Amino acid sequence: MSQRVGLVLAGGRGERLGRTKGDLRFEGKTLADRAATLLWPICGSVLVSISEGTENPAGGYPCLVDPAPAGRGPLAAIDAAFDATGDADLLVLACDYPFMTQALMRRLASHAMGEDDVVMMTDFTGRDHPLVALWCRGSAPMLNEAVTAGRFKVRGMLPDLSVRRLGPSDFPGIDLDRALFNLNRPEDLTVLGEPG
Repeated sequence: MSQRVGLVLAGGRGERLGRTKGDLRFEGKTLADRAATLLWPICGSVLVSISEGTENPAGGYPCLVDPAPAGRGPLAAIDAAFDATGDADLLVLACDYPFMTQALMRRLASHAMGEDDVVMMTDFTGRDHPLVALWCRGSAPMLNEAVTAGRFKVRGMLPDLSVRRLGPSDFPGIDLDRALFNLNRPEDLTVLGEPG
């Protein structure tokens, strides 16, 4: 089994939400800290991807500053994490999935096969969630090529990769609608039950 590093994506500007997400609080922790704590027992180590000039919202874990220029999105952050982590696979979790569980991430990672580039969840509508995924080391060269060429759309990469999609039938008895709930709009903040 390849070494695995957890990567918390917390560098987004949260434009649709109107604020950054990693420092939002849920159940007494920042979203970034919650995601890092969730990944820690499953991975050899955890990195928190942040934007340049911002504080690490999960201070107990090392951070990786998104490479310049800023604003290129999560694909550039994943590429930078591949550069920083030797031969490891990356178990990626964007911080804005507040209801994701450790058990579900562990089960996701356990489905990886040797030929997979990405193992990710899909929801009941069939929508891909590539930021809740295991990005295997084999995807790194193609990902780096895309970023170098100025192609930053995560979903734009998927047709070029060997992708294993795991949907509701792979997780019987799990409420994937809740687990894959993604904070994007101001009205979504009500689910946190705490002031931001």
